[in-house]
Amino acid sequence: LTAAADSVNEGSGETVTVGLGTISAAGFHGAVEGDGAVSFTILEPPPEVSITAKTASITEGADAAFTVRANRAPETDLPVRLAVSESPGSGFMAADSGGAATVTIPGGETEAAFTVATVDDTADEPDGSVTASLAGNGGAYTVAASPNDAASVKVADDDAASDVPVLSVGDATAQEKDRLMRFTVRLSKAAGKAVWVGYRTRHSTPVSAREYEDYVSLGSDLRFGPTETEQEVLIYIFNDSHDEGSETFELVLESQTEGVGVANGVAVGTIVNSDPMPAAWLARFGRTVAEQALDGIADRMAAPRTPGALGVVAGQAIGHHPGRSGNGAGLSGNGLSGMAGFGNAHGFGSSGGQSRTMTMQEALLGSSFTATGAKDGTGGSLAFWGRAAQGSFDGREGAFSLDGDATAAMLGADYARGSWLAGLALVQSAGEGSHADTDPRPHHVASRALAQICADAEDTDPDRQKACGGAVREGSGSVEASLTAAVPYAALQASERLRLWGALGYGTGEVTLKPQMGGSYEADIDWTMAAAGLRGDVIAPPREGSGPALAVTSDALWVRTASDRTRDLAASQSGVARLRLGLEGSYRVALEEGGSITPKLEAGARHDGGDAETGFGVELGGGIAWVDPKLGLSLDLSGRTLIAHGNDDLKDRGYSASLSYDPAPATRRGPSLTLARDWGGRSEGGLDALFAPNPLEGRAGNGEATSRWAMEAAWGLPVLGGRFTGSPHAGFGLATAARDYTVGWRLTPEAESAPGVTFGLKATRRESDGAEPEHTAGFEATLRW
Repeated sequence: LTAAADSVNEGSGETVTVGLGTISAAGFHGAVEGDGAVSFTILEPPPEVSITAKTASITEGADAAFTVRANRAPETDLPVRLAVSESPGSGFMAADSGGAATVTIPGGETEAAFTVATVDDTADEPDGSVTASLAGNGGAYTVAASPNDAASVKVADDDAASDVPVLSVGDATAQEKDRLMRFTVRLSKAAGKAVWVGYRTRHSTPVSAREYEDYVSLGSDLRFGPTETEQEVLIYIFNDSHDEGSETFELVLESQTEGVGVANGVAVGTIVNSDPMPAAWLARFGRTVAEQALDGIADRMAAPRTPGALGVVAGQAIGHHPGRSGNGAGLSGNGLSGMAGFGNAHGFGSSGGQSRTMTMQEALLGSSFTATGAKDGTGGSLAFWGRAAQGSFDGREGAFSLDGDATAAMLGADYARGSWLAGLALVQSAGEGSHADTDPRPHHVASRALAQICADAEDTDPDRQKACGGAVREGSGSVEASLTAAVPYAALQASERLRLWGALGYGTGEVTLKPQMGGSYEADIDWTMAAAGLRGDVIAPPREGSGPALAVTSDALWVRTASDRTRDLAASQSGVARLRLGLEGSYRVALEEGGSITPKLEAGARHDGGDAETGFGVELGGGIAWVDPKLGLSLDLSGRTLIAHGNDDLKDRGYSASLSYDPAPATRRGPSLTLARDWGGRSEGGLDALFAPNPLEGRAGNGEATSRWAMEAAWGLPVLGGRFTGSPHAGFGLATAARDYTVGWRLTPEAESAPGVTFGLKATRRESDGAEPEHTAGFEATLRW
């Protein structure tokens, strides 16, 4: 047997000659098998579906009936999709009858019935029709060709023409921020007398707005004059700042005047919502969590792998330079400068030399521990670590503002061998804050009407009183969030001068909004983070003698924080992206007898994008440092300015000068003196300023902050058999309208072989113009074992 063709197209009508006979190829595929056999497999096409009307016409109030048929019975239930509509200008179909619909043909049967309800009203209307059209369903069936793909039923109006005026009301839509929704109520013609119309609101489906929380009616009746045919119903919409998505409610008319009918007495009001909460707050909270996690990881990547354990309480370094910020973000630090971090230690000192109170919470936040094991047989070492951190953030979008604090506790473990380091950090974060919308734009009509309602409301009406109180506090509230995340990280020392790093993170948690109007709205959140960067010495600093140094650091960060949809909140998603690049150059000139002069120039650029603060900024800084060990003197002059930013109103610059005298820095004994003065904002160069956690936030106006003076004098004395140095010290800080006086005592080990314990006590008196003096005391401790 042979075949004239290997295959034919289904339904093409082609024939294939096999042996002595001819087989129609319609509905078949043919294939040659070997030399003497030909086989054909029947491929059944999907059923064809058509629709017809059971009756050609009906009178309003009856159901328009249709029959949906398949040309052969399906083996299982077959859902058929329909589109239902009525002729333009008609108003016969019942609510929710139009649009998409589905009818199911049961398995083993060939047809199913479908009906569309119509409404028997009292209005005189032109005749119309209801049409049901077939729609495809992904290849489960084919739709019959026209005219069998749609069917129509004529609908006749049964209301005689009348001189009686009838009422109707149209649907309305309003933005929540507009605070006013207007429904238009019409009379078919002037009544020739006063007409009173009562109205009320009620819930609707599927997502109903709630009276006294989302809206409140500004009245309950309307009056039409003898010649009037149109009036408005006003509904006050609460602008609550949190995004619930679109919500609806219904307005129902109830005529109170005899001789007036109601043709269309129900209208749907839709509140369109695009408020910033919780997305705006979560964007900044998620970014802060990412920066806190990266700060801890950066310390781990740069930490020495010395076996042993280290514990720190209150985290403030002894001998903290009073004129410096404590974040250590410069390139000369841990080698991973440019990773985000909140390194400003929570201890006694603060940037600019101004003393501050250390609370118990700050003592815990400044604490950390590290435990590093000895090298194993392959040369690798395992370390466990933990730390806590706290950061704050704020933001503003027009009249909307927000702020918050984020506290994170981190536990981690990492393994290092050769040039590689890999680890995992577990992060538990908690945040809280507030938000407010100070937009003063509520419509004056709504404001007056609401004020009148509130003035007339009885104390026994709690819902109305709640709404009146909420009108004062709308748009304001508090927010809380919790997040548990896992952050794997890795670093590679690619060469003696180049280190690469990367980190990923994923976490889940919950956000809770508490509007001042009352109530509490909760939603689950998820958080995703990715970051990568590098740090390299283009020219390594000289180990001794004179020579140049040039280093580059760069990183990229992306954070996404999303919340799920709930009954009270729409789903939200916000992302933050950041790119940073910095350069630091210096030239060390060695002097005789061990001294040096080092001029330096720094520059940094940062671009922020996404759903929080955005823009591009360029910082330029420089300075000079002089050290003379023989005299025990050191001098440091530095300055920095924001030379460009996408926001032209953003200005920032800072300068500082410090002079230190310490004739015996190696022993910490004898006299020492430090003087420092700062002007404006941060005085460090572009890298330090831009690579701080939030370098471009909170900088407004001309950036010309007042100057600050700081001084500290100390005298180191041998104690406890000379194994320790005890240093009584006193300090003075001066800023605009404030003065600080401090006294204290530090205990530090004299040699590495001594017990690794440092301890300090400090008392501060702060005087501020127009306020009573404040007195605080605190302690600091570091333990190494």
